[in-house]
Amino acid sequence: MAKSKKSDNGKHEKTVKFEDVVRDIKEKHFAPVYILTGEEPFFIDRLAKLFEDNILTLEERDFNQVVLYGKDTEVDTVIANVKQFPFGSKYRVVILKEAKELKHIEGLDSLLEKPVPQTIFVICHKYGKMKLKKGKISSECTVFESENIKDSALPNWIQNLAEQTFNYKISPYTATVLSEHIGNDLSRIFTEFQKLKVFLTEGSEITPDVVEKYIGISKEYNIFELQEALGNKDIEKVYKIMLNFTEHQKENPNIKTITMLYSFYNKMLLYHLSPEKDNDTLRKIFGGSDYFLRKKVEVASRFSVQQLTKIISTLLEFDLKAKGVDTEINESDQLKEMIYKITH
Repeated sequence: MAKSKKSDNGKHEKTVKFEDVVRDIKEKHFAPVYILTGEEPFFIDRLAKLFEDNILTLEERDFNQVVLYGKDTEVDTVIANVKQFPFGSKYRVVILKEAKELKHIEGLDSLLEKPVPQTIFVICHKYGKMKLKKGKISSECTVFESENIKDSALPNWIQNLAEQTFNYKISPYTATVLSEHIGNDLSRIFTEFQKLKVFLTEGSEITPDVVEKYIGISKEYNIFELQEALGNKDIEKVYKIMLNFTEHQKENPNIKTITMLYSFYNKMLLYHLSPEKDNDTLRKIFGGSDYFLRKKVEVASRFSVQQLTKIISTLLEFDLKAKGVDTEINESDQLKEMIYKITH
């Protein structure tokens, strides 16, 4: 449901969710102005692409659709394009990308105060919120604020993307492996799923074997498996994965491994230090899918506060070494030494 931000003058622009804008496009029910703004570029890029491909027909686009880039254009040029009348089409579409780079962007305020009815004007303002003039923005303007996906919510987001956008099945385990290996790079995750369309039919399952074969994340030698082996204190498996990491250092740089292990052990320390152990608190501490919550608590119970403090201290020591501070040994030997200290 769309919300409204009211101003002192009683005017208000609609703030909506990603799905609301997608529905507008599918149902051909458009606002004259869409302001797509925020820190997360993925959602803004996705919506911009949908606007480009789904408002006008191919024939109509030649004369009625313009894509401008903030760093390569001027405010007057944008205004002139928005105010131009469509030719042989119901709408004219003007998409301003990289709006953050547009000099004197405040010059667009007149278009936001009084939108041009014959034009759908889409402003893509990534990597920060666009400053809107309070009390002056028309109620006809629609604003989408693109927020980052929290690490704790990333596995669920990956599952929803696979199932709802690509019609694939994916287990919480596989989604977590992807989230921990790729991280919060939503564009890369989306691109990897797009690649899978060449090899998988709709309704297929994205299994660990599929991930290993087509995305390049080993189902046996990945950071998630290393965390699990360390949590289970399975020394043989730990060293097996560690040796694989040393042989594939480019895919598994120490900085990345240390960052993930620090998060792994720090969450367990927070669990021990937290006076509350209810499910809501555990979700906040451990994040990720509820599928793994009980297992994470089990693993945390195998370590004392003293052990966790010592391990975290070791990780901080090798974080500095990975950055070239106070060390002369190579990256592979640093990893071996660090894992030895953690497991002893």
